[in-house]
Amino acid sequence: MLHRLRLVVALVVVALTPLAGVRAEEPAEAAHLAPPAEADEDNGPPSKLPLATFKAAVAKVQVAGLRRMPELSAEGDHGLILVGPDDTGLTIMAQRAGVGARLEKGAAGKLSRFVHKGHEAFFAQITDDDGEEMAFILVKYPEHNMALFITAKPIATRAELMKVLAMVEL
Repeated sequence: MLHRLRLVVALVVVALTPLAGVRAEEPAEAAHLAPPAEADEDNGPPSKLPLATFKAAVAKVQVAGLRRMPELSAEGDHGLILVGPDDTGLTIMAQRAGVGARLEKGAAGKLSRFVHKGHEAFFAQITDDDGEEMAFILVKYPEHNMALFITAKPIATRAELMKVLAMVEL
């Protein structure tokens, strides 16, 4: 599961990296053309968090040395990726609650729980399917049927990830 998430994030970074001299624009009416999000048998029904709310929540996220990519959305999940040199970066994802539950289960015994603005949250440092260390913060938002997931490459400390979480206004 973590391997698949990393692959998706890597593909999105490559796909969204602008080509020199090319300017991409999304028509305002494109939002209604996307198919409706459906339940995923492994991860449950899609998040109820509107993309506009996610964009507003991450609007102030800035990290020195990292470049913001456009926010992305697929099947009810939303993301913001900040990229830097040498495969460094930061990912903030609003994902359906089932993804968060699977991450929590996979990190059992390796997580540190806390409360963020009245929401259950945890920090975990684990080894992914490829044998690489990764650390992340996950905050549960049951009212939106989603979890906010923040991770960075190279691996970040809890304090570093908490600074990013503090910039998210959700």
